[in-house]
Amino acid sequence: MDGFLFLWVAWALWIYMTFIMGKHTKGRFMYSFIVLSMICLFPYHITIHSYVVHLTTLLLAMIAILHIRNDGLRKKLYMLVCAMTIGMSYAGVGMIAIYDPVLMIIDSHMITAFLSMSIGFLFYGRIDQLRSMFLSVLVGSLMGEMMLSISLSKIGFVQIIGGPVYLDILAYMILTTLAWKFIHSLNSMMGIKLSPNKGEIKNI
Repeated sequence: MDGFLFLWVAWALWIYMTFIMGKHTKGRFMYSFIVLSMICLFPYHITIHSYVVHLTTLLLAMIAILHIRNDGLRKKLYMLVCAMTIGMSYAGVGMIAIYDPVLMIIDSHMITAFLSMSIGFLFYGRIDQLRSMFLSVLVGSLMGEMMLSISLSKIGFVQIIGGPVYLDILAYMILTTLAWKFIHSLNSMMGIKLSPNKGEIKNI
């Protein structure tokens, strides 16, 4: 079922934020509320002009805009270049998957997600840029989803902008981001544990 992976990831995040995350963690309630709102809005969509937009995706777009608005002009322009690159690659893979699915050796949703994340990593390679990287990937994938839906509507196909299929792709992106953060944290912990041993070897 489309959207199944997104719901599992969203529920896992909500449980972690509500019951496991420290009570005094900054933004804990807000993040928990946003994730729960995304789950509640999952079955619904609205029509804007002739386009059908999923409400969960609309909420994500509003949150992304609110986060980006406080960034400086240089940061916004850099993020725009990154988002447009991701958007065009997202729409390109989507069009190939529709018109020539034989070329898709593995699941096209996974290809789209990992290609978008790879471009994000190229633009934002440091762990302290994780927030900017994920915002760029989110905005870029939303732009790609809009490009794809508008292009398909011109030839008579109707596709929900940011529907369950897109949310599954977003779930892959979230899992990739969390895996990268976990690996970096694990690497840092190993570096701290090994540092005394390195000192002892030098003393010898």
